[in-house]
Amino acid sequence: MTDVLIAAAEKITKDFLVQSPLIGVILVQADELARINHSVGSAAGDAILEEIGWRLQTFAGDEFGAGSYVARLDGPRFLIVPSKPMTERALFVQERSLHLALAEPLVGDPHGRVTMRIATAMISADQSVEAQLRSACEILARPASARDGASVKAALEHDEVRIVYQPQYDMISGVMVGVEALIRWEHPELGTLGAGPLVTAARAAGMDKELTKHAHRLALREAGQWPAELADLRLSLNITAADLGDLDFASRVARMAAEEGVSQSRLTLELTEQAMLSDPASAAAQLAQLRAGGSSIAIDDFGTGYSSLSLLARLPIDYLKIDSGFTRTIMGTKRDQIVVRAIADLAKALGLVVIAEGVENDTQLARLAELGVGVWQGFLWSEPVAGAALPALVAEARARDARFPVHQD
Repeated sequence: MTDVLIAAAEKITKDFLVQSPLIGVILVQADELARINHSVGSAAGDAILEEIGWRLQTFAGDEFGAGSYVARLDGPRFLIVPSKPMTERALFVQERSLHLALAEPLVGDPHGRVTMRIATAMISADQSVEAQLRSACEILARPASARDGASVKAALEHDEVRIVYQPQYDMISGVMVGVEALIRWEHPELGTLGAGPLVTAARAAGMDKELTKHAHRLALREAGQWPAELADLRLSLNITAADLGDLDFASRVARMAAEEGVSQSRLTLELTEQAMLSDPASAAAQLAQLRAGGSSIAIDDFGTGYSSLSLLARLPIDYLKIDSGFTRTIMGTKRDQIVVRAIADLAKALGLVVIAEGVENDTQLARLAELGVGVWQGFLWSEPVAGAALPALVAEARARDARFPVHQD
């Protein structure tokens, strides 16, 4: 980054330092713009930068609120200054969240040629602002894969990855029928982080498969040691497009399950619609092999992606999971209720079970029951917990009355 750009960022940052002696900043750089400009014209490059700017504005408004500032410094570089105070940990988490927000293919770049570099810094008023920004820019200049690869490798080697389980309940009986295995990152400096930061780092470093393999091994090892009262619980494992592109993936899942003493008939493999569409032929082959081994297949966040009905007809699928966004708005938006009802009706016609995510209150649960949802998960009865806490939750669920019978047409 040139001195001119440093000066531009410094001026903006100093304006915010008048209001607070310590602020967080986020620097974003889009790579490969020069190549795109050369191959398809500068108009295409400008359109991509406009879309990136729009996404950054949306992200800043959603995450930091009114008053947050997004500036295009020069060329493919942007600066975000949150309006609210940030800690180093919060800034780190937001950096990873921003990676996810920018991960979806850009409209002007359907082939994914543009990669994003992101760097963060806490800027203090009692030090040289120019020097602090220059240090952040040096981080931005490093290849993202090198930075993120080191983080992921350290997390795997130092046992920083652990698994928690989100309970899933039958809508009619209220009995716990399964759990979704979720990653947590015990960061040595920042404490416990959700899956987002580690998954994003793995994706940027091309280590998706390594992280998935590690997480699956941990979950299967724990499940293989669960007490008898958990023997009937299904275990849902998340998989990625990179996993489906690995010809050995289905065989590896089978081997790991056998080694840890977990029947494949207890497993559900969850993937998103986008993961399916990345390579439908490979996805179909891998999913068919998993299904032949006894595992079930779930489509996660159904209704938010490309929703190819032809894929539902061709692929071996057992569950459709409704995104938590529909659950959050189901009482206030007639259109969302129609979508949920349509998904439930479609699933019923195809012999599939609908799972609703993100249930947080009894009103949502009752409405989802009326709409024909069969299984649900969310914080209403339990947040994600360690495996040791599951027996008590199973007993608690069995003691409840069946309060929300599914509406039968």
